[in-house]
Amino acid sequence: MSKHAPRPSLRSERGAATARHEYTLRATGAVVTFWLGTAVLVVLIGWPLVAGQWQLAAWALAPALLLAWVLWIVLYRPSVRYDEERVVVTNIGRVHVVPWAQVASVDQGLNLVFRLRDGQVLNAWGSPYPRRPGNIELLLDRRTRPEYDFHRNATLLEHYVTGAPPSTEPSLQRWEFVPLGIGIVLIAAVAVEFGAGL
Repeated sequence: MSKHAPRPSLRSERGAATARHEYTLRATGAVVTFWLGTAVLVVLIGWPLVAGQWQLAAWALAPALLLAWVLWIVLYRPSVRYDEERVVVTNIGRVHVVPWAQVASVDQGLNLVFRLRDGQVLNAWGSPYPRRPGNIELLLDRRTRPEYDFHRNATLLEHYVTGAPPSTEPSLQRWEFVPLGIGIVLIAAVAVEFGAGL
């Protein structure tokens, strides 16, 4: 009579799923600009509604949604998400999923640059910009510390590159059809609205 290995419980499966820690890097200035722009758009749409100018609010809705979409896909959506196994780079309309074993090195200029072992170069548009050192750091090391710390985030991620276990998992790239499709619909709506107005 054969014996079967005990099936892991749902609780243990959930524990394994939650053991992985995922982190996200975004450009702080871009995120702040996104939220400020969104707040302005909300006010521009909310003011006609409060004033009872329904026609003006209806006319401004599609352009406001289009501007909000542009702010989102250009400023907020781009990011670098990573855990112990892989890094996910989201650029405008494009997502790259790269196992750490496929990354040769990480550099930083104005954005993070992932150099893959197959020779490809992947630029992360939504990564944090090089930051200025804090006031205390400047006071302690004013003469030798550079004005901008260009390697802070690259150095952070190099730990995952050097510690990555061997893997044959390939890198994946895909278009973000849903966000891009929403943008096309909004552009068409604004074009129809302005065309009808003319």
